[in-house]
Amino acid sequence: MATFTKRVIAGSDDGYKLDTTWNGTEVNINLGKGFWSNTIGFRITDVTIPAGSTINSASITLTQRGSWSTNSVVNKIYGIDEDNTLTMTNDPTGRTKTSANLDWDFSATADNATHVSGDITSIVQEIIDRGGWASGNAMGFLILDDGSTQTVGFDAYEGDSNACPLLTIDYTATGSPSSSISPSSSISLSPSISPSASPSPSPSPSLSESPSPSPMSPFFGMRVAKVGKDALKTDNPSDMVFDSDYGTLKYFDKQTLEISFDADTGDITGKATYTHDLGYYPFVEVFTRVYIGSPSGNYEYCPFWGAGISVQYHANYSITTTDITVYGEIDGVSTSVWNFDFLIFIYKNDLKLD
Repeated sequence: MATFTKRVIAGSDDGYKLDTTWNGTEVNINLGKGFWSNTIGFRITDVTIPAGSTINSASITLTQRGSWSTNSVVNKIYGIDEDNTLTMTNDPTGRTKTSANLDWDFSATADNATHVSGDITSIVQEIIDRGGWASGNAMGFLILDDGSTQTVGFDAYEGDSNACPLLTIDYTATGSPSSSISPSSSISLSPSISPSASPSPSPSPSLSESPSPSPMSPFFGMRVAKVGKDALKTDNPSDMVFDSDYGTLKYFDKQTLEISFDADTGDITGKATYTHDLGYYPFVEVFTRVYIGSPSGNYEYCPFWGAGISVQYHANYSITTTDITVYGEIDGVSTSVWNFDFLIFIYKNDLKLD
């Protein structure tokens, strides 16, 4: 799965209709009904979701501008049923709406309060499933008054570009790998070679010493050997970073690392490092989330990658005896600021074996 998150990025991309007049250049966009009926229209450009993708969830977030009463605001959300929605310079309310729609009712609260819609998955899926949809197209929405008793203002792009309408979509691209893919590992969970349970008897009654070195007893746990040691050929706990027979692996630390780079300036990769100084290679679990805009989406097991028609993104990490380094990279065409958030769980040898 992947998450797309983006706000309106230009003044020509949002506005509201007051009765019969379209207002596309004001600091606020009004919704609901007081003395007048209001309708909001906005579009999100460069929606990098490939055609054929499955939409898992989607929502719209508006940020309240000013303090209002707690009267109910009753709305209905539609998508604009177009392959690539045009700007909102002119009144968009007459454009064809999606069949899918959603009732969105809430009470106005304090200034700067955020209001998140219900799930608009069916609306977004209807647009993505259009024959002319392609990654990078623009997607438009209309929010119509549906019986409100109050008018509420929200931030437009001209009012606050960091609080104007926000679209969040969680999706699975066609052909994407499962999000639960775990990284390849050299750890052997159960050795494939074990001594014979019943060796052939010697023809001579005389006893002979066992061959040297003696074969290991059967093992059905998990071992992580230190560099230069073979987990299949040693029983010595001092040779292990982790041995499930001894319970030497204990939770040590949790760390967060962040990478951010602007593809519009030509940056397509970044890295960050945490120094643990344990003196050996610890066992770690790393999770990452990749997003554009505000932090959002679920953390996925790292290494992780996602892809669209115009861009691919990758996250990975490396471990040394002193450091853990995380990497983020994109390939393809993008003008966005990419963010990679990492959660790192570190486990250490609790017996402090050298």
